[in-house]
Amino acid sequence: MGGHVSATQIASLCCTNSSMFFKLTRSSLFKMRLPLIPISMGVLGKNTIIPLFQISKASSRHRLLKSIARLIPRYERCTCDECEVFSGIFGNTFWHQNVSPTLHYWLNKHSLPSLPMSAFPHLRKICTTGFIVDPNGSNTYLIHPERLALSTLYISGGRSLLVTPQTSFLANQYMRLHQPHYTHTRIVVEGFGHSDLLIGEESYKKVFPHILSHIRSSEEDQRNGVTRLQESKYSKEALSWGDDLYGERKKGFLSWVSPLVLFWLFMMFSLIVASYLL
Repeated sequence: MGGHVSATQIASLCCTNSSMFFKLTRSSLFKMRLPLIPISMGVLGKNTIIPLFQISKASSRHRLLKSIARLIPRYERCTCDECEVFSGIFGNTFWHQNVSPTLHYWLNKHSLPSLPMSAFPHLRKICTTGFIVDPNGSNTYLIHPERLALSTLYISGGRSLLVTPQTSFLANQYMRLHQPHYTHTRIVVEGFGHSDLLIGEESYKKVFPHILSHIRSSEEDQRNGVTRLQESKYSKEALSWGDDLYGERKKGFLSWVSPLVLFWLFMMFSLIVASYLL
């Protein structure tokens, strides 16, 4: 996106959930809008890498932040401490029922010994803005759609965790609008959340066939020199930027329970941090 790799060197692009737009679930957006990340960065100080393993040595600042992370509400709780700390900070990234116990153990006990937090302020700007921005919060990427002259596939999980399917809906519409001469496909896979699209036990049956089909189609188009696959269709009709059929389901009053709990936990978090620093 930044122009470091020319689109002529890329055959196609496949994105799961997030890409250029970030439409968060209601509770995730509420948490991002609270100053939790700025306060957390202040607590961490210069050492912004949090050790996640229980057996790892941690400073008093790290232990404080991990203790608070365990209290943060999330969609699913876990008996694994490393998983609890990570999901408290980042949010649940997968539905546990989709991930095998073996992979879950490897992810939390071997794969991620520490969590670098230095990128979280930038991530917060992206999430609260709703689309990718640079570290200063400026829109320096989406103003250059000419850099994405290629076919795309967007895959979203139909059971939202961090972001809603509207994320892939907007990205797909953006590409269809700005690069109508290429093929742009969007798939919503029910039952999946975020990273479980790629690491889920059933991903090889429900997700990867779409990716393989997209790769084969893109390779075939390149061999045949086909680039204007959708020109006739999109030159005759305006794109609809209406509501997405897979948008976040309305859940009534219960959808606000988590934000309310987060608010009161934030107040408690602020008091704990203030007493710790004083």
